[in-house]
Amino acid sequence: MEIAFRGEIVRLAPTRMLAANLRFDRALERFLERRGATANEFAASGSVRSFSARQFLLPGGDEGAAVALHRGGTLVDPTPPAGEDRAADLADGIGRWMLGNLAADGALPYKYWPSRGKESPADNAIRRFLATRALSQFGELRGSAEIRDAARRNLRFNLERYYREIGGGRGAIVERTGAKLGAAALAALAILESPARQEFAPALTGLAAGVESLADEERGFRTFFFPPERDGENWNFYSGEALLFWAEALRRGADCALSPERCAETFARCRARHHEARNPAFVPWHTQACASLFAQTGRRAYADFVLEMSDWLLPMQQWDGLMPDLRGRFYDPKRPEFGPPHAASTGAYLEGLADALALARAVGDGSRAAAYDRAVRRGLRSLRQLQFRDERDAFYISKKTRVMGALRTEVYDNAVRVDSAAHALTAAVKIMRPLEFSGAVPL
Repeated sequence: MEIAFRGEIVRLAPTRMLAANLRFDRALERFLERRGATANEFAASGSVRSFSARQFLLPGGDEGAAVALHRGGTLVDPTPPAGEDRAADLADGIGRWMLGNLAADGALPYKYWPSRGKESPADNAIRRFLATRALSQFGELRGSAEIRDAARRNLRFNLERYYREIGGGRGAIVERTGAKLGAAALAALAILESPARQEFAPALTGLAAGVESLADEERGFRTFFFPPERDGENWNFYSGEALLFWAEALRRGADCALSPERCAETFARCRARHHEARNPAFVPWHTQACASLFAQTGRRAYADFVLEMSDWLLPMQQWDGLMPDLRGRFYDPKRPEFGPPHAASTGAYLEGLADALALARAVGDGSRAAAYDRAVRRGLRSLRQLQFRDERDAFYISKKTRVMGALRTEVYDNAVRVDSAAHALTAAVKIMRPLEFSGAVPL
């Protein structure tokens, strides 16, 4: 951008703004702060304009020729070259980042600011348990004792930090702002899927009782243990996370599993409420839950709902008419209330679509399978674009080991968050090891 004021002209190159994670409005604010000027004074005589610029990285010495950059990074092609496995490359990079940033006590950084070289003081238990679960899944996929041990230490850290007994045999994940259904469900899922499940069995029992205590005959689930005034918030997310826990507990034959009929009753309530007010946040979690329940029961209602939800979601993936580095993300500019584009959102949607793709193939729906496969491939392109893949993407970062393999929030926002990595890793694992539907029949 170019700022002109009182005879002075300042031009900020795009690489500089990206390296500093500097928004246009904040750049102008800093300009005025340094000159002791007010917004009104600038409005009276100043001007701002944007300009486009070609970007090149010039390696030093004999490191090679100039590298063309696009918004500070190298472009990922729409179609992978022969021999490239984008899901595996995405997962391996995230796995290296998690192992490299795991602290001695088992903690993973929740949010990191590459431009500052500092961790954010923010926190979120749900997103931390997402990472625990993803790391455990990746360890099982790779058969790696090192990754399994890292996931176990991370799970222990998170449970010691957040798990509390809240009475009546119930357990919850307690944060400063309250105790959420989604946090309890995801912590329970992380334990359920861990090879070290027996070590954390008492917490799983308590969390399962806590999740069941929030079941609701009208809404499917309430969403907060406390404070009561927050109950109902984030229903689209938390109801699906809870139903997925129930589905997976049933599939794995856990002692805390509820009956198939109980799952079916809650599914029907959640489906009805979704039809009243559709929201994309509902789709990936309930897709995974319904895919799991369909794989176990063969009930057509589950499969039908997975296909319905996935069909509704697909138009929100952006591709044609978009800048090349943005293609494959999920965002509906006509419905901004659904949320901004974000690496975590794209990763979450791919989790659901990976299961929807496996289901469509299992039931012989070739048309839908082709559409979902294309969406998955496009989503992988987006996530790889956001990943710090090599030093060219991190040319401006002083502490490169803190970011390599992690995902930026967007191509114009380099903040790293653990849930972005977690959703992408789980999606990649699902793509490489699809859900099995041994008893599925064509619909």
